[in-house]
Amino acid sequence: MRKTALVLSLASALTLGINAPSLADDNGLGSIASFFGSVTAVVFDVPTAIVVDSLWRVPLKTERTLAEKFGDEKGFQQNVAATVIGVPVGMVWGVPAGALRGAKHGMGTGWEKPFSTESFLVGMGEDK
Repeated sequence: MRKTALVLSLASALTLGINAPSLADDNGLGSIASFFGSVTAVVFDVPTAIVVDSLWRVPLKTERTLAEKFGDEKGFQQNVAATVIGVPVGMVWGVPAGALRGAKHGMGTGWEKPFSTESFLVGMGEDK
């Protein structure tokens, strides 16, 4: 049984290898590379974006927005209240926001530029 499975997998690999040059146009192997580049980028970008968004981006933005809505963004009392409320809320909200941002970045850049450096680095400013 094992020998039959080995022979069938070798035959499949040889068949794909023989047909590979005919798939070299934009719709063949390019799509496969883009697909795997996109999947790989999503696997790396989602956790990275979750960490960045839950620990930095969203709490900071929430804190600043709350301080502004409380009246004076430079006032001491407004900033203390905004920090007490905004940081925990921002940390919790940063997890799903980071997951969505990382998935979007990974799928987009991983498809356009598979396995490039840009597809694995979730930028701080360009994709919000």
